[in-house]
Amino acid sequence: MSTAEARTRPAWKVWAVVAVLVVVVAGLLHAWRNTNVLTADRLCGGLVSAAQADAVLPGSGRLDAGGDGPGEDLTDTECRVGKSSVVLGSGDSELTVRVQEDQGDELLGVDRSPALSKTSFFTGKVTGGVDTHTGWVLLPEKCWDTQPVIVRVSSTEPVSGRDAFAALVTDTAGAVAAAAKCGDLPGKPGPLVPPVSDEARPVGEGEVCGLDGFAVRGQVPTGTKVLEAGQKAPADLWTCKLTLDDRSRGSVRADGFVTYTASKDPLIAAAVRKAPGTSKGKAPDGREAEIVGPQAMILPCAEGGSLYVTSELGLQYLEASKRHPDLPKRDAYVAPFTKAAAKTFGCAAPTG
Repeated sequence: MSTAEARTRPAWKVWAVVAVLVVVVAGLLHAWRNTNVLTADRLCGGLVSAAQADAVLPGSGRLDAGGDGPGEDLTDTECRVGKSSVVLGSGDSELTVRVQEDQGDELLGVDRSPALSKTSFFTGKVTGGVDTHTGWVLLPEKCWDTQPVIVRVSSTEPVSGRDAFAALVTDTAGAVAAAAKCGDLPGKPGPLVPPVSDEARPVGEGEVCGLDGFAVRGQVPTGTKVLEAGQKAPADLWTCKLTLDDRSRGSVRADGFVTYTASKDPLIAAAVRKAPGTSKGKAPDGREAEIVGPQAMILPCAEGGSLYVTSELGLQYLEASKRHPDLPKRDAYVAPFTKAAAKTFGCAAPTG
């Protein structure tokens, strides 16, 4: 072997080692920046499952989080989980988790996001709802102070699927309740009750919103086409939004003509009862009821339990009432819906 060969062979070995190290480092860097191989199983101080967040956020990439577990004041809890990648075209997406107190009668308000008529609800051992960007779960009563407390999760991008999103929100709410030692929630939600269709559809006279004997004749401008959107009735948590198919400008049309809500879920009823000003009164059919507001009440049912009903008039009603002075006043929309909902949802008036 020549002297030159003796000097060259060790150099080749060094370069081989360097090449291997470069590959290893590049692999680790790729794994760190584009996958969750090196990510903890739970994020946000243990509140959010990394696997569920990865499944819900669209695309591929690495998860990172900012924020701790529940604060000393439960409603101070907030954290963020983001997904990002250096891969071209992968994009970034982010979940924000908040724990917040809501006034009971505003929990299902029409101005809330997600839009009620586009929400998939779930009830039973856990109560909540999800759409393509936002989900919420109502925490157990032991977690409440003066008003109901919900865990709310919002996404900057459309989620990959509602079932996966509902599972994430439920699991996160369970982690919040466990950390705060204020109740137990199941690991998974019950079956989702989705909207009947993605787009609003024409009403069926005599069965508007799927309610037996419910009609809109005389309650909307004559000759106006009416569309409905929402879940199939009956359900433990249900809504229906009526929209006039007219030339209303965008924001007015989006608000709709009237939104009806009904719920037999006990936790929703408990939340509504926390609303200030709730008092004893009479329902349109004469039964005793808890009056929550001018268009909202809780009806006792002969079969047991109760039925919460609301009818909230939208901007289309306000505009239409200016052009059509013969439209009924606000109170006239309460009785027909309340009676039809009680019949459809199986809430007969208690005897005696």
